[in-house]
Amino acid sequence: MGALTDRLDAGTATVWLDSTDYAAALLNKGVVPWLDVGEFVSLQRRAQGLLKSDIVGLHLAPACTAWLDVHADLRTAMGAKSRAVFALKTLLADEALRAHLLELANGLRASMAGAIFALVLPSPRAWIAMAYAQAHGEAVESGDEEADSAAVYLADFLRGFAAAGIDALLLEEAPGYVPPNAQSVALYQAVLNVADNYRWDTGLKVGGAIDEATACAAGYAVAAKPPASPRCGAVLDAAFWNTDTAAPPTKFRYATIPAAAKPETVLARLATLR
Repeated sequence: MGALTDRLDAGTATVWLDSTDYAAALLNKGVVPWLDVGEFVSLQRRAQGLLKSDIVGLHLAPACTAWLDVHADLRTAMGAKSRAVFALKTLLADEALRAHLLELANGLRASMAGAIFALVLPSPRAWIAMAYAQAHGEAVESGDEEADSAAVYLADFLRGFAAAGIDALLLEEAPGYVPPNAQSVALYQAVLNVADNYRWDTGLKVGGAIDEATACAAGYAVAAKPPASPRCGAVLDAAFWNTDTAAPPTKFRYATIPAAAKPETVLARLATLR
C-alpha cells in the first residue's frame, strides 16, 4: 500500500481537486501553460495555495494534446499506420514528449512537498481511442486484445517516472465506459505491475456506477456512483459548485472545479467538503 490508500484506509477525509482550468481562468487569463514548465508549476503552486487539495494531480492527456498542437511531425508519425494501437505506441515512445512530461512531474513534485502527488492519465483502453482520433480524426474499434497491448506500452512509458516522487496513478476511463468486472481491469495488469513495483497506488475514475470488486481491482476508485468502501470516492458533478447541493456522504471526494466558477462560491463550497 502507498500514501493514498493508507490515508483512505485510515478513514481520513480526503478532497482531490482538479483545478487546472479554474486556476488558469482565475490567475492566467484562461491559458494553461502546458508547454512552459516554470509557468505551469507556478500556476499550480498558486492554485494549491488557495485551494489546498489533499492530492495534486498532473493530467497527462491535456499536456499531450498541447504538445501535439505544436509538433505536427509527431501527429503525422502517429497516423502512419492504421492499427488501433499504433498511434498510442508512437505517442508514448516520443523521447522529447517523455522528457517534457517528466520535467512537469519533477517540477510539481518539488513544489508540492506536503501533498500526495498523482499522475492522472487515460486508461489504456481510453488512450487508444484518444490517440487514434488525434492521429486520424476518427474513431476506432478496439477490444480486450488492444487494451492489453496498450497497457504494455503504457507500462514502459511510466517507468520513466520512477524517480519523480509519484505516489499514485489515476486511470480515467472514457465517458460512458465502466469496466464490467475485475477481469476487465486485469487487462491493465502491465500498468498495475509497474505501479506495484514503484509502490504507487493505482485507481480508476469512471463516470457511472461500479461495484466494489471491480473498483478495488486496481486499488482505489472514484466514481459518479461509488460503492460503500473507504477506497472508493465520489466524483462531484459541476452543479455542486453553483448550488447548495449537499456533498455525497463519503470521506473521499474528487471534483473538477469549472473554469467559470466564482471564487467566493468555490471557497464556500470547499468549506462544506471539509
